[in-house]
Amino acid sequence: MKKAVVALVGGVLATALFVDGPRIGHAAQQRVIESSPVRRVEPFTRLTVTRIKPHDGAASGMQSLCPVNLDMCRKFSAFNSHFVNGYTIPLRDKELLILRTAWLSRGDFVWGRHAITGKKAGLTDEEISRIPQGPDATWSPFDAVLLRAADELHKSRFVTDATWSALGQRYTENQLVEVVLIVGNYTLLTMFQNSLGLQLEPGVKGLPD
Repeated sequence: MKKAVVALVGGVLATALFVDGPRIGHAAQQRVIESSPVRRVEPFTRLTVTRIKPHDGAASGMQSLCPVNLDMCRKFSAFNSHFVNGYTIPLRDKELLILRTAWLSRGDFVWGRHAITGKKAGLTDEEISRIPQGPDATWSPFDAVLLRAADELHKSRFVTDATWSALGQRYTENQLVEVVLIVGNYTLLTMFQNSLGLQLEPGVKGLPD
């Protein structure tokens, strides 16, 4: 059975004909994605004022703008904290995913923080400076796959079969799910921090020009 699906892809309306069955449906979806224009990353203007007054006695960062006694903030903080302490993929891999997500999502605060933690995890200054160039720059094959996964999730909210299979050569099924959730979490975090006007800490550099 066939059905038409209309979706907003890359800023344009696209109609795809899907055939029942997950693999065929994914292939049809991917043809729509690949045929649509890819938008470039727009310049980012960081808010110079904080839109929500930080509450007294709070730690810096997200907690200062999202009171822990607010239920949704408490739950979001717990979810976000999992990726600080509960991840299972190698730390360097995680930081590469986070930094690419920060670049694509214009995450000034996330980039500043993770440019530091990324170096501690083993990324070099040269590698960090190369992240904005994306997966087609000079990377090891698996680093390129990680960056491509972040790009696909950002552009189409979908990891292609080829990228999923390449990640699966090294990761367990649980870790494959973790990759998707890492990119999703830090995309949401950048929305929160950018919109509320979370300021960079003194001495921390944000996104490169």
